Amino acid sequence: MNKEVNKLLLHTLKYSLGSGLLISLVIILISTFINAGIYMIGICVSLINFLASGYVIGKFLKKNKAWIIIPTYFVRMAFIIATVSPFLKNMEYVIYYMMGFISHYVLLIVFRIKENRKGSV
Repeated sequence: MNKEVNKLLLHTLKYSLGSGLLISLVIILISTFINAGIYMIGICVSLINFLASGYVIGKFLKKNKAWIIIPTYFVRMAFIIATVSPFLKNMEYVIYYMMGFISHYVLLIVFRIKENRKGSV
């Protein structure tokens, strides 16, 4: 893969896990350790999904094997469904999981905006 793409994915990994840990600590103070763990699981699943997507697109788009992207999309969705299924009996757990899952993408947008402003005059 491209060095720039690898750098982007590593920065995303660092920012998401660091921010996720900070937010999880706040959740521990407000709520319980279990809720914070489920929140962190949501962030990790979202991060794995994002990294897998970046890897597949970076690897197979160059080689004119774009058809592989569609089946891997369904595999990634099955992974997400499999990880949320143990929490379906408790709506509070599902909410914390979804908060973690969505917050990864919100944090991704925030940190991209922050990094783009560093180079501007």
